[in-house]
Amino acid sequence: MKLYIYVPARPEPQARPRANFEKGYMYSTHPDFFYSVAHEAAKKRPAKPFSNAVRLCVRFTYKRPASRHFEIYKTTRADLDNLEKAVMDALTQAKWWTDDCLVVDKRTVKVWGEQNGCEILAEGLKNVVNFGEDWK
Repeated sequence: MKLYIYVPARPEPQARPRANFEKGYMYSTHPDFFYSVAHEAAKKRPAKPFSNAVRLCVRFTYKRPASRHFEIYKTTRADLDNLEKAVMDALTQAKWWTDDCLVVDKRTVKVWGEQNGCEILAEGLKNVVNFGEDWK
């Protein structure tokens, strides 16, 4: 099974959890981008979530400023791992899979483009060895 969505929103990183020592609890705020991904992903929610190995391909695109006219890759903030975390948490909330620990192959890129957006492709993988004739 393959699932694809395009989210026309500026990619924002997932914030780190914060502590409120006075009230004694931890909290984490989600960026607007998180909610945009969760909303789009919920529209394409599979009848049965992934329950086996998953390959996740994500392309984060940022609107190109005039000063970066000849560059392809966005090498400034936000960090790629924090962007991935926002996407994976949103897809977990949208019930694309039972848990994001199922993602075993992740391919992400952060590039300049014509407009802000995020392309997401999730693909189920076989998680068994083929013990056919070739296996000795």
